[in-house]
Amino acid sequence: MEQANNVKWILAKDELSREDVLKVEEALGVSFPSDYVDCVVLNNGGQPVPDTFDFKGRSEAVFNSLIDLNVRENRNIIGVYNNLKNRLPGSVYPFADDPFGNYLCFDYHEGNEPSIVFWDHEKANLDKNLAIDYICSSFNVLIDKLHKS
Repeated sequence: MEQANNVKWILAKDELSREDVLKVEEALGVSFPSDYVDCVVLNNGGQPVPDTFDFKGRSEAVFNSLIDLNVRENRNIIGVYNNLKNRLPGSVYPFADDPFGNYLCFDYHEGNEPSIVFWDHEKANLDKNLAIDYICSSFNVLIDKLHKS
């Protein structure tokens, strides 16, 4: 499926229902932004093409894939969150990964409309609060930032 900025999604898993998303939201205690929900129900686990973006002094960061929301799968968003939660600041929830062990996350510190942040797994080993770098204000803005490397 093609999205804003001519982004195409490849290798997506089976489509999700809104009920599938709601189960994950209830388990995590969050409400995902509608732009993300609209994308993930059609592209669950998918990879965007192009997949490169820049932010805060980092050039060519990579959006590898959306984390699977299907709770019936072994590696799903709840499991990823549970594995990381002791290394994440509060109110931060991963939704995508990069190829290097880092995650793109929703940051709900400012309320119900989360910003997008980058979680660096190496920095998290030192101080979880220093492992977060702001990327942009919303999921759609992130998608608009994607470009070819």
